Amino acid sequence: MKIFLNTCCIVAVLISLVYFAMQNSQAVTVTYYNGMSDTFPIWGIVIIPFFVGVVVGNLLDVIQRFRLSRAVKKLRRELQQQNKTHS
Repeated sequence: MKIFLNTCCIVAVLISLVYFAMQNSQAVTVTYYNGMSDTFPIWGIVIIPFFVGVVVGNLLDVIQRFRLSRAVKKLRRELQQQNKTHS
């Protein structure tokens, strides 16, 4: 059931992003440092940082999972040692 709900949420977000992109195709001029400027569609200015945030967040989550799995392995070894000494 959890996989179904996650899939539904992902599909809903993607549909709303596509709808947003279709409704906001106007060009926007973005000015950088030293007077450099470029023109982008407004949907790209909103959607691209969103996906970059999703990717960075997932990478940080993977790093945390590896750290936690190492901590769990260490604690399990300590527990096994304690069980052996008390036996």
